[in-house]
Amino acid sequence: MNRVKEIIKKMTLEQKIAQLQCMLSLGSSIDSSACPHGLGEGAIMPVGMTKEELAQTIEDSRAAIAKNAEGVSPAFHVETLTGVSIAEATVFPSAIGLGATFNPKLVGEVAAVIHDQAVAAGFHQALAPVLDVCRDQRWGRIGETYGEDPTLCALIGTSYVKGLQGGEGEMIAATGKHFLGYGLSAGGLNMATCMASMSEIREVYAKPFQAAMTEAGMISVMNSYGTIDGEMVIGSEKILTELLRNEMEFEGTVISDYASIEHLVDHRLAADMREAGQQALQAGLDIECPIPIGYSFEHLISAVKNGEISEELIDRSVLRILEKKRKLGLLEKGKRNRKSFSCYNTEESWSKSLQAARESIVLLKNDGILPLQKIKQKIAVIGPHADNIRLVFGGYTFAAGTDMMIGGSLADQAGMDTNVNDLAEATMKVKKDVPMYPQSSVECDNAAAIEAVAAAYPYTKTILSCICEKNPEAEVTYLRGCDVAGKDRSQFEAASQLAKTSDIVIMTVGGKYGWGGSCTIGEGIDSDDIGLTGVQEELALNLIETGTPVIVVHMDARPLSSPAIVEKASAILENWFPGTTGGKALSDVLFGDYNPAGRLSVTVPRNVGQIPIYNGQYTGNSYYSKECSTCSCRYVDSEMEPLFYFGQGLSYSNFTYSDLQVLNQEVSAEETVFVSCKVKNTGTMDGEEVVQLYVSDLQASKLRPYQEFAGCARIVLKVGEEKTVFFSMRADQFAFVGKDGNWIVEAGDMMVKVGGSSVDLPLQKTFRITDTTVIRPAKRGFYANYEIK
Repeated sequence: MNRVKEIIKKMTLEQKIAQLQCMLSLGSSIDSSACPHGLGEGAIMPVGMTKEELAQTIEDSRAAIAKNAEGVSPAFHVETLTGVSIAEATVFPSAIGLGATFNPKLVGEVAAVIHDQAVAAGFHQALAPVLDVCRDQRWGRIGETYGEDPTLCALIGTSYVKGLQGGEGEMIAATGKHFLGYGLSAGGLNMATCMASMSEIREVYAKPFQAAMTEAGMISVMNSYGTIDGEMVIGSEKILTELLRNEMEFEGTVISDYASIEHLVDHRLAADMREAGQQALQAGLDIECPIPIGYSFEHLISAVKNGEISEELIDRSVLRILEKKRKLGLLEKGKRNRKSFSCYNTEESWSKSLQAARESIVLLKNDGILPLQKIKQKIAVIGPHADNIRLVFGGYTFAAGTDMMIGGSLADQAGMDTNVNDLAEATMKVKKDVPMYPQSSVECDNAAAIEAVAAAYPYTKTILSCICEKNPEAEVTYLRGCDVAGKDRSQFEAASQLAKTSDIVIMTVGGKYGWGGSCTIGEGIDSDDIGLTGVQEELALNLIETGTPVIVVHMDARPLSSPAIVEKASAILENWFPGTTGGKALSDVLFGDYNPAGRLSVTVPRNVGQIPIYNGQYTGNSYYSKECSTCSCRYVDSEMEPLFYFGQGLSYSNFTYSDLQVLNQEVSAEETVFVSCKVKNTGTMDGEEVVQLYVSDLQASKLRPYQEFAGCARIVLKVGEEKTVFFSMRADQFAFVGKDGNWIVEAGDMMVKVGGSSVDLPLQKTFRITDTTVIRPAKRGFYANYEIK
């Protein structure tokens, strides 16, 4: 810190303001002459660049700009939600799929691979993880999250941050986003008002961020575009300072989501960008991305000279920014290490990708048809995802970016001038001649874009090719059948005929996840209907009516909400968007070379009218209202219960639970509860079980969730094997915001529940918290730890 303060004393006002700024370049170096006073943050979009060219470009830009600012170089950031978003980087399952693994240890190992590949390419900051808790399946960004539950998001997110940030000399700054309450928006629309109360914001939506800060030392946070209690987060001192800095005790940097400050003007909360910039700085925003508008030299220098803001306010942010750079080794020469590119395209990275893809797959229904036998048989593979390499990859991947840049209404970005001021305008351009799927607003796939994706991922195979390789004796026939959107039924008859003459149908259905008009889900691509797009459900039901067994493989960023398919299909698998090795992972599960154990990280509604529906509902709400004798809640035209519950997922094995022990049935607010149970594989196949722990507050001074997910253990059990799982939970894990606004642990009886899902909890016992205590929320417990013996 002394070194940082010494640097600040030597800086001119212009050099200080430069540290609050970011510059963006497309496919070329950032011109150091455009940064005469240095730069806080940099971003280079790798358009048409190899990873080696990108790394050299970053290094050249960094060195040149550092000469203008007391040797302080900019930190270069990159998206790493599902892997480093550059060519040749390993792509892991979408975040919603990583959440479905219920395996934080694995996610930490995934993040360590991402760390190595990011460092090798020269990056210093990662714009991940997304720590939003999503409780609205209409929201297009659900696939960026780890799911609906704050404890699961805390578990997975904290492990991701630990793996991503790395150690001294090669540290990457993880950036938790989007702070705060972004995943429960009005109408399920991106950037809309958060519908949660302030207590719920603090208890639920802030929890994953707090856990990552407290347990993993997360270095950076990105604001959300949203609004809470009438204030935009970007301009809210209540959120970015009182909550984030004071209550949550965060000491790192806050960077803006791209073009956030402009929203203050758009929402009529600031007269112009000058005023908007001042509001954001006062609120606690440190760095404006992707380019300086509100934080321009013109606006901030004149504001200081006119006494509208103090230079000390700027110093406050500069201190945080330079402290981050000190940790990253960007203040001293020789302090920053560079890994070699040998960590790319390795057996280790592919193996970890395969493990993550396998563990993310959720088996939701199986009438006994799975696993398939590797015998001579006729297999019909039908559906838009099976032979399309692009649809193995989700959003925030190089594949999605390549698709956007080459094909569709945003394609002209690829050839636009690298003047970053044109970016916002270019992204709004829509080509009128881009063909749409029939009777749809979704643009057709561009063949050149798909070829470019295939070329960028030469080691990735389609689902179809992996099925053929897995069962070489089978006669496998493929037909697209329909598209991801639109009303084209021209292949329906051929698909039905193929199904009738086959022994088995494997049908892939779902959406296209990414950016731009050719996608059905993604950032800014929300929906007022959560069912299958286009005519996919109609085709699936037609195939089922042929009498041939149909295995439905669903691939989307939201789960399958189709009561009809769930009722009639022979088997259903959630495959999310699995990434580099996704085709092999799916074929391994289909043919029994891997026993699935993924679990739903989100509740599956029957229809859009049930939203919001999730496990952590307050007592008396949603389907938990049936547990209250005085409640008369019901839907006239639908059931209260969801289609599938949080934590559900099947296996090719069976597991039994026994011998629940609560080792200390009375604990103080400062103590730890110890719980154990036995789990046995009673099936005929080795497998994994996700042992899930839930806790209910049986009486409280404020309304509490009917049951809270408290932790989990994903364990491997051979046939006939039994293991004991030991959980430990701090009593203050169940703290909440009391009536006076303080965080409290409250005396009273608590119910422990253990089982295989939120709706299958055969083991239950109580313990008692003996005292009521006000706590320091930043230092509380967040999730149960476990050991297996």
